[in-house]
Amino acid sequence: MGNIASTGASQIKPVWADEAMRLDPYKMPQQVSYGRAVDDISVTLDNKGAVMKRSLTCGLPLSIALPARAFVGVAARAYEHEDGTMTMTLELLHKDSDLSVPLCVSDDVEETACDWHSWARALGVPMVMIDAQGAQTIVKDAGILTEHTPQPRRRRISSLKHRPNFLRRRKTGVVGEVRKLEAREIIART
Repeated sequence: MGNIASTGASQIKPVWADEAMRLDPYKMPQQVSYGRAVDDISVTLDNKGAVMKRSLTCGLPLSIALPARAFVGVAARAYEHEDGTMTMTLELLHKDSDLSVPLCVSDDVEETACDWHSWARALGVPMVMIDAQGAQTIVKDAGILTEHTPQPRRRRISSLKHRPNFLRRRKTGVVGEVRKLEAREIIART
């Protein structure tokens, strides 16, 4: 569909891609920790976005709240090993690669594809494919699937402007044959 500008370090294998892991998109909130002992990162994911906690090089703790719209999308990558096997990774891709969040590392392509679609729908972000050269392509925009045109707040029908609001929802009655009754008034006088 559309290409996204690629980052220079997009094909360097991330630290978290060595171990198999899987976060379930249907159980929110989720928590994942990754990184080396020196630079340990803890991320809490929910439907609204992610909260990343890490320590700065000076030792101060840092918390960053990232809404789902701050991410480019849910990115899928494939890494081929020397023995010919493939490892698929899913990540919540951010323009800054340090803020990307790992979601799944698996050898099962079908499981990863299902999770890819589920994460994109759960967070309302596009599905992004990253090829071997590092080019990012939007495969499917899940945000379009979840958006819809809202219904107008009130129906304004020009023929009913003269009626009060509480009567506008009611149907007008059908007028049939009108009979005119003639009568005399009888008054008792004493």
